[in-house]
Amino acid sequence: MENVKELTKFMGGRSVVGTPKSDFEFIEIIRTGLPSKVIRCVVKSSAISEDEITKSLRIAKRTAARRKATATKLKPAESELIYRFSKVLVTATAILGDRDKARHWLLTENRALHGNRPIELLDTAIGFEDVMDVLYRIEYGVYS
Repeated sequence: MENVKELTKFMGGRSVVGTPKSDFEFIEIIRTGLPSKVIRCVVKSSAISEDEITKSLRIAKRTAARRKATATKLKPAESELIYRFSKVLVTATAILGDRDKARHWLLTENRALHGNRPIELLDTAIGFEDVMDVLYRIEYGVYS
């Protein structure tokens, strides 16, 4: 529950994502599409550049700019990618202790991820699962 509150706050709060009570409730929010202003909120919350985020998630720069300029909703696939990025950074913050450590971890090559930076793997479900698995191993003290 606390993680959902932190995730909602990270993504811009109630005015952007509503008031989901569980991860499960994010499904419908993602299916209907997040508002484009979520990108600005996530950039601000993460202190990672929009270029870095959209490039790693494979959201075209022009597509992101167009969605923001017209204030249209993101497509479900784009919303899912923003959710994954947000979920990983919020989880990493909880496990590693603060946002700066989480950001550093996300942007640093990781041997447990075959030398990839975690941010580079979030564009696929398999990569997202692998990144979350490494975070949980860190949480439980398993070498990662």
